[in-house]
Amino acid sequence: MILIFALLCAFLGRSALALDLPPLGAGVNDLGGMFPQASIDDLEQRLRRFNTETADHVVVLTVRSLEGEEIRALSRRAFEKLPLTGPERRKTVLLVVARKEREIAFTAGAELRPLLPEAIATQKLYDHVKIYFDGLRPDLGVHGSVHYLFRVLKGDLRVGSQTEEEKLEEISLRGGEAGAIFALCLGPFLAFFVGALWGIYASQYGVQRSIRLGMGAVFGGGTAKLVATATAFLGAYGDNLYYFIMALAIPLGLFGSLTEFWMAGDWRGIPRVKEPLRKPEDKMGI
Repeated sequence: MILIFALLCAFLGRSALALDLPPLGAGVNDLGGMFPQASIDDLEQRLRRFNTETADHVVVLTVRSLEGEEIRALSRRAFEKLPLTGPERRKTVLLVVARKEREIAFTAGAELRPLLPEAIATQKLYDHVKIYFDGLRPDLGVHGSVHYLFRVLKGDLRVGSQTEEEKLEEISLRGGEAGAIFALCLGPFLAFFVGALWGIYASQYGVQRSIRLGMGAVFGGGTAKLVATATAFLGAYGDNLYYFIMALAIPLGLFGSLTEFWMAGDWRGIPRVKEPLRKPEDKMGI
């Protein structure tokens, strides 16, 4: 008797913790308030078009909080409440996103389960959503997850393997190409800047022109080398790009030290030789 009472209490407690779901639609059910209205309209239009093209259904459910319920249990419970027939349910995927807990789950119909291994597919979908949880547009992550499901269900992607496009996308998300971009942008610019500083300093102290230009080229190349070494920690890049950066940086360092060109005429910001001050009476005829 005591055992039966304990089991009954546990069942009632679990039922009390379960999130109360309103009647769900076959499109976007934004109970979590993650979507602006325009985004809902756009995504529902895409869902309808996908259903027309493939006869497969993708349904989205967002909730503010799980309220203690396990997200997979919520996903299965919501899947059973979808207003679909038996044949339609077998070709349906329900995507569930919990905003507060930052969790994601899905439930697939019988005909689509072979295409979506649960553990791997869940991680793939979560990777699309997680980068937008703290942003101003968390709905964009859901859009990305839905687009991923579209491609898997159409056969363009295969869960568990990577195409060349996916590999490039993953490298980009990790910032793998950031080192090359920073090196290409910063190296030549800083080479010119350092060369210009050296040119101004050397001109003020009367350093011979040939020495000034040679040292400007050396400083430009050295600066680019330091930048390339530092940015390599952000991501490796090939020797061809390194030599290209050096080919830009050395002439720019030399040009920066050529102060008689870029500090003369229309390029001049501050006159190198100032005119003597005139007396007020000398300016009367101007």
